[in-house]
Parts: sequence; C-alpha cells; structure tokens
Amino acid sequence: MKKIILNIIIVLGIIVGISSCKKDGYFVGGELHNPKIDMTTYDWLKSNKYGVFDTVLMLIDKSGAKDKINASGITFFAPTDRDVHNYVQARSFAIQQIDPNKMWTVDSIIKYELKSFADSLDLYIVKEPLINSLLTEKGKKYKNAKGSDVIVSYEETRDPALGYNENSSVIPRIVYFTYLFSPIGDDFNVSTIVPPIGSHTRVQTSNAQTTTGVVQVLNDSHVLFFYR
Repeated sequence: MKKIILNIIIVLGIIVGISSCKKDGYFVGGELHNPKIDMTTYDWLKSNKYGVFDTVLMLIDKSGAKDKINASGITFFAPTDRDVHNYVQARSFAIQQIDPNKMWTVDSIIKYELKSFADSLDLYIVKEPLINSLLTEKGKKYKNAKGSDVIVSYEETRDPALGYNENSSVIPRIVYFTYLFSPIGDDFNVSTIVPPIGSHTRVQTSNAQTTTGVVQVLNDSHVLFFYR
C-alpha cells in the first residue's frame, strides 16, 4: 500500500512539474525543452537533429542572409524545408498551366530567386522578441522587417491533436502568425482571417529563446513566402 501511495505522489509531482513549465518552455516533436538556448538562432536551426531546416539554411547561406536571422532582439518566424517544398510544388503547378513539361525546383530558387529569397525573409522577421508570455489571445499587430502589418496571437485550442484533453482544467494555447495581404482595421477577429485578407498560420514550435532572439517555427503546411 505504501508503495502504491509513493508511486501516486511521484506521478503527481511529475504532472505538476510539467504543468508549471508549459507556459515558458518550448515544444519540439512533443518534447518539452528549456526555452533558453545557449546558441544563436542560425546555430539552433542548424543543430536540429531531424534536419528540418537543411534546405532553408542552404538558401540562407547562398543568399547571404545569415545576419538577418541572427540580428539581435528579433523574432524569426522560421519556415521549414517542408514549407519550401510546398512553395516549389505550387510554383510548378502554376508553370505547368502554361507549359506542362516545366517544373520549379530548389535549384530554380538558387538560379533565379536568391536575391528575392533574401529580401522576402523580412516577411518573417518582427523586430522585437515576442516570447509567449507577452502574447494575447486576441492578437496584436506588429510590423515585420518590410514595414508591413502582421498579427501574432496566442490562442486556446480544443483540438486533441494539439494537446487538448477534456479531463484537464488546463486549456493549451498555440501561437499563430497572421500575415496580412491587405490592411485591416484594429477591430479584428484574428481566427477568422483567411485569404484574400491574410494567412492565419499555426506555429508548431514556439518560444525558443536563443542568444540573439526568439524563434517561432511555422507548421509544415505553410507555403514559403505566402505564395498563392
């Protein structure tokens, strides 16, 4: 009996420990991590053991944009290699409407779009460190590095796939990055923003605080540069 009680106490202690750090930690692949990372944004992306950013970093290297994402005090809403793949697929589809034999590839980006790639990274950079505890459910407008409005929000989710459990009193919250294709007023419902007004994009890894800034990683269904 004593052993059973001891096991229950240990389990409760683990649950309390995890709950207490959820707000300030960051998640990668379902694992909770310390949000403070002792490396630059570039080095942290490069250190990903799954190679999630290999293509993105190759394009950053070739376009000379490393200093952009390593700038001090910024938040980088980082696209993944999958987001690049989604972009080349979309470009290929558009090109094939004119010539069915043509394709767009990563090599095409390297050959024709490196300058555009470097310039367009500014879409994903907000010039202040947006850690989760500073964000709100409703969302707030910020300027990206191009001077355009974006909205960053920290919204509750009741999606079981995103961690919701009806038996828990804690409702998980997810960071969203909303890029605006056209201006909107200050009275908005961020969760209803869809094209052609904007793109409401979920962050899959949030609150990673590097030595140079904050990283919020966009989910794999995003299309690079919000290409439509």
